[in-house]
Amino acid sequence: MQIYLKEKIGDPDLFTGRKKELDLFLKWIERIKREISQSTAILSRRKTGKSALLQRLYNLTFEKNDGVIPFYFEIQERSQWIVDFSEDFFLTFIYQYIAFKTRKVEYISESVERSFEQALKIIQAEGLDFLAGKIRGAQTRRQEESADLLWQTACDAPRHIATYNDERVVQFIDEFQFINRFIFRDEACTNRMDDLAGSYLHTAEYKNAPLLIAGSWVGWLMNDLGRLLPGRFQRRFLTNLPQNEAVEMVFKYAHLDDVPVTEETAFLIAELTEGNPFYISSLFRSGFEEKDLTTPEGVLKTLEFEIQDERGQINYTWMEYIQSALPRINDKNAKNIVMYLCQHRDREVGRKELMTKLNLDISEGELEKRLAALVYSDIIKHGRSNFYYRGVQDNIFDKVFRNWYADDIQEFDPQEITNEYKALFVEIKAKYQKLSGEYSYFKGKFAEYVIINHLQYRAHNHSERFKSMLENLPPNFEFAEYQSVWSYSASPVHKRDLQIDLFAQPKPGTRAYSLIGEVKNRISPKFTVEESTHFMEKAQELQKLEQVEKVMLFVFCLAGFHEETLAFFREQGIAWSDDARWIDIGFTG
Repeated sequence: MQIYLKEKIGDPDLFTGRKKELDLFLKWIERIKREISQSTAILSRRKTGKSALLQRLYNLTFEKNDGVIPFYFEIQERSQWIVDFSEDFFLTFIYQYIAFKTRKVEYISESVERSFEQALKIIQAEGLDFLAGKIRGAQTRRQEESADLLWQTACDAPRHIATYNDERVVQFIDEFQFINRFIFRDEACTNRMDDLAGSYLHTAEYKNAPLLIAGSWVGWLMNDLGRLLPGRFQRRFLTNLPQNEAVEMVFKYAHLDDVPVTEETAFLIAELTEGNPFYISSLFRSGFEEKDLTTPEGVLKTLEFEIQDERGQINYTWMEYIQSALPRINDKNAKNIVMYLCQHRDREVGRKELMTKLNLDISEGELEKRLAALVYSDIIKHGRSNFYYRGVQDNIFDKVFRNWYADDIQEFDPQEITNEYKALFVEIKAKYQKLSGEYSYFKGKFAEYVIINHLQYRAHNHSERFKSMLENLPPNFEFAEYQSVWSYSASPVHKRDLQIDLFAQPKPGTRAYSLIGEVKNRISPKFTVEESTHFMEKAQELQKLEQVEKVMLFVFCLAGFHEETLAFFREQGIAWSDDARWIDIGFTG
């Protein structure tokens, strides 16, 4: 797919999984055309993929170009005058609207000059004169510094313009919780507008331009929704990646960051991080000087650095949450509460149990205040009611917390964390051995990862050696320098769920072959004609979608091939290999 709005994630190939969420929200966007989708809030902590999801949904909606106009805006974590904020919001929408209507991506670029004057010139040139009245109205209010009127104009612009042309708009607003914390009525930024979210009370109900908002400070956003926007937003919690998507993410980061892993350590990382995208990326991008993710011991040392060292990204990010709560809870009782909930994070704990088990010398009213502060700062969360609470649901937070605060409560030896992870490693390794014996998924993904690395970094420089590992090659075939090599998934807006194990595209300007490959890392059974036919159909569809002209199809199957399969390959011009060197991570050519 084409990238229209620059995505924070960087390389678009780093976007992994989220198949369930993409499917859910693409259907939600589709229903906007019939005006039956309700404004929705996505909630999860920082760096779990909310921005990546919103921006990918924007690009998919822009690409689909099928009756819904996307608008993306991020509320910055910095003090802003409401007049400047309103102008930025309004012009961002206008320019994105123009880009969609004209299909000219340059209007989305952050480098483009955005001003009322320039917008008026653009709409005249592009034949969108009906926007002139709205732009001039906002410009006048900006000049008059009419803060309330300007913000109302900006806030309502998406639905008003959609109404004018009987169109539909989807509004993606990222970091929505900052709207009440960083927008000020005065230019000196001393008079905070702490109820500005309430301006959406009316607007959020309209179905021709519903909002999909996201927030990293879950407690803040939940409080704002309940206090200022009751009943206006459905709530969706972004969970960790399922196991198969977590493993896929590990291999993607290993390839794109050039940090090698093994089949075993890839599974170990996916399990240890419990599919948390931030934890996975932190391990690969850790500043630990002795980082080695090819052995369980190396993974453990890297994780310990990330948890215990103040330079670790995991440590630093969790400390932001913890320190946001400390001004309100910096006492032994509050720390005891967090520790107890961490130790019992597999269940809900009631206030009465906390009072009894921890021998708290505070009133129930004081306990409620401390618990509310912890919830607000995302250190704990509510259970089934305000009388029940739960700790953070992963095995990493409590270790970060204990590393910094356990000495305030009790004697603490950091070796405890190492010992706990060693015990967990034993459990995960046993699980891996069981799964690797029963299923081929992990072996298949590992084989894809190794072959991708060979094609990206080695095959071009050792073409003859790697060609000798394939049969039925075209006479003029040579391995190329590839601009991208990865597992291919068709855009979710495509009607069919198309998955291809390997797709390599040569750098522009060359006449080299693109490669489309199928990978089966199995001992048995041999590759069949039926599998070959299915692969060829998928490959042909990929060629049409990506407009690939010169292509070679190939199949790697460690188990080998039936004779009738090889006959089919010769007839169809498909190359094949069962040479184990293709999946040898140490093979250099």
